[in-house]
Amino acid sequence: MAHRKLAHRVVVAVALSLCLPSWAAADPTPSPSEPPPPTTGFNTDWSKNGASAGAWQQGQEQNPRGNAGQASNPGTTTGAPAKPTHEFKVSTACDPTPSGPDEGTGYGDGNCDFAQRGCSYENPPSDRYMQRYWSRPIGSTGPWTLVGNNCNPSQAPEGAPAPPPVPTVGQINAAFAALPFAKPTVAIQPVGNVTLVNLPTYYEATWPGSGLKPGDISKKVQLLSWSIEFRIDPATYRYDFGDGEFSKVTKDLGGPYPDGKIRHTYTKAAASVPVKVDAAMTGAFRVNGGPWQDLDTVAELENEPVTTLQVRTAKARLYNNG
Repeated sequence: MAHRKLAHRVVVAVALSLCLPSWAAADPTPSPSEPPPPTTGFNTDWSKNGASAGAWQQGQEQNPRGNAGQASNPGTTTGAPAKPTHEFKVSTACDPTPSGPDEGTGYGDGNCDFAQRGCSYENPPSDRYMQRYWSRPIGSTGPWTLVGNNCNPSQAPEGAPAPPPVPTVGQINAAFAALPFAKPTVAIQPVGNVTLVNLPTYYEATWPGSGLKPGDISKKVQLLSWSIEFRIDPATYRYDFGDGEFSKVTKDLGGPYPDGKIRHTYTKAAASVPVKVDAAMTGAFRVNGGPWQDLDTVAELENEPVTTLQVRTAKARLYNNG
């Protein structure tokens, strides 16, 4: 008889557990009338659940049970979301001329390197620039509170405005590559573009007056909401001596006899040897007059001018002065 009573209790317990709502089985602690505890800031890991965390902080409907249409705030009408309690603003994490929430905070420091690296650590990596999200109570004239950073606008807090349109890293790199660069030519000694077999020949890269060259700053380029300037830094050079031989990649411009460090000795005579220097440009950029940020790209120049060189053989002759 004792065994039958025990079995009866087990069956009743199983039946009761099967009749419980799904949310109660998953989360038995809070009751249906209790809202979740308020958060102190948006969940910065928005890739997981930032939208729901943001909805609750704003005072929007947030149902901890996962049942659509039920209000989680006590005293509200079922199905009617609570009114928003906070407003949001968005700023780019490297805006050097901030207005509004960034002003006076030290966050708008123009440090685009930080803003880009932060997004490059995303999974998958992003070439966007990090956005900062700010919040304060609706109607307040007090300071804005930084509530999180984000690299993906689709994962921004609910109710936040769209971020300002800013270019990606790829678009900035492409704008740098499209600049009107100057193209270097090669000055050669001995002068006259004629040299001799087994005689050291000296080379020097020279830049023409037109086009951007190392040390120059470009005109402003407008990319979406950013006004960008580019600084052209010293290039790298690789000399093509025209006989199948090349120099190592170097930052040395070369120079004339006797101190020039770019030298080559021809071993065969040739009527026409095409000599040129291949240059690769790098540099930095700044946004709206802010600090310079190094570019993570190199612009390979193409179709550099060719200098034609003759390589002759020297002959020794004896003359009778008598």
